[in-house]
Amino acid sequence: MTKLFARLAGAATVMTALTTMPALAQQPEQYTTFEKYGFCGSIDDSCYNSWYDRTSGEEEPWKVFIYSHVATGVNPHDNRDAGVEALTELLEGQGYEVTTSQDPADLESGFGLRPYDAIVFFNTGRDAVTSLGMMALRIYVEGGGGFVGIHNAFGTNFNSTWFEGLLGAQLYDHGPRQAGTVIVESENDVSVAHLAEGTQFSDEEFYNLNPDPRWLSDVRILLSVDNATREQGLDGYYGNPGMGDTNPVSWCHYYDGGRAWLTTLGHSFEILEDENWRQHVLGGIDSVMGKEPFCQE
Repeated sequence: MTKLFARLAGAATVMTALTTMPALAQQPEQYTTFEKYGFCGSIDDSCYNSWYDRTSGEEEPWKVFIYSHVATGVNPHDNRDAGVEALTELLEGQGYEVTTSQDPADLESGFGLRPYDAIVFFNTGRDAVTSLGMMALRIYVEGGGGFVGIHNAFGTNFNSTWFEGLLGAQLYDHGPRQAGTVIVESENDVSVAHLAEGTQFSDEEFYNLNPDPRWLSDVRILLSVDNATREQGLDGYYGNPGMGDTNPVSWCHYYDGGRAWLTTLGHSFEILEDENWRQHVLGGIDSVMGKEPFCQE
């Protein structure tokens, strides 16, 4: 009996300890891009390689490549084709030369990508980039290339550590499509400086991200969504309860030699006509190309 009581007392102690343990999902201490991914990351140009002669925009037009392939068997976003059209119209309206593709082979040559001042992934999905394409994209970025990831770019090539580092995060899930008011975190950056206090984006998927880009000490958060304004709730379809008072929406960093600008906004048809979104994306593209100052506070 004495041994039984001792065991019961021990079990009670263990249960007490378990109930007082902090939640496992507590935010970790911040880490650097190098610590997490093994590649140089920064919010200044200390990780930038100016190995390519970028377009100045004077003697020839800026060149942008828009990639929107979705892996076979995966349903593309409804607005994918319309989004590529809208972005092409927006950029050509600025005098830029735009190439679009849904063919993975078009991403598989480092020499083929070299002429572009920016590569934009718009609502790509799953294994949209082949092994050869990932190598070519990495060569492009390492030489000082500019990368822009929009919306479901975060649902792309989950098994590539290098690509996750380029994005700074990946999609875990999202709550109901709904309106949300955004908070400008870096008011001097060209991609968010135009957004007035109280700006709202409607019918949008605000992503629950894992890992959280705010855990990276060398990523600059540009835009967040105020979760108190999301009236339909935060819980995602895989059970993520949301990311606190805010979810990060857009951020930027220098990564492995290049510039990367990211936004989770871009789900609906309506957002394609939203002038705030269009200027948001144009500012991101202009900054990774070097036409505008990149990744400002």
